[in-house]
Amino acid sequence: MKNKSNGLKIKFVPCNGCTLCCQGDAVRITEEDNADEYLTEPHPYIPNELMIAHKSNGDCIYLNDTGCSIHDRAPSLCRSADCRSLALKYDFDTAMQLHKMKRIDIRVWDKGKDLLKEMKQNRK
Repeated sequence: MKNKSNGLKIKFVPCNGCTLCCQGDAVRITEEDNADEYLTEPHPYIPNELMIAHKSNGDCIYLNDTGCSIHDRAPSLCRSADCRSLALKYDFDTAMQLHKMKRIDIRVWDKGKDLLKEMKQNRK
């Protein structure tokens, strides 16, 4: 089941140091990106596609102690990533199913839900 935006306008992503989406995510290299500019590995779910490589702990290879080390030139999917969009797109049950299939990290969905609640409260 899908959620609605409830009239909330999303203009920028308030990460505030959060790097949950950089941990264990399968960031695909798109046609907008030049794969030669990144350390990549085969995408586990999309045949013949590449994704950003990972450290042995599952973190993005470019994640360091201060955040993304390539933020200025990150792949297009990284630049457009917004945990709130996951929370808007999927209800909890669907998000949990996707989490169990290792397609999303439920912590990212939770963070998106929290940010949406915060936005709604700030609107009042």
